Amino acid sequence: MGKIDKQKEFIGYLKVIFSILIAIDVSLVAWIFKNSNTMTGLEIIVPSIIVLLVTIALIYANKTILQKIDQLEEM
Repeated sequence: MGKIDKQKEFIGYLKVIFSILIAIDVSLVAWIFKNSNTMTGLEIIVPSIIVLLVTIALIYANKTILQKIDQLEEM
């Protein structure tokens, strides 16, 4: 397998992870808004921190995908 093909496969893998993270992020936000009336302080803080961590992972995955695409252009 050539270097370009390997980069393309890695970009595809990162896109799958990116899609899964988006689904998790949206689902968690919707769940928090749906149940926010019955939750106490700690029950809101922990899921909010998880949403923040998933969002940071999304940003990191997006940056990595864009960097790999730029590297692919240079090949």
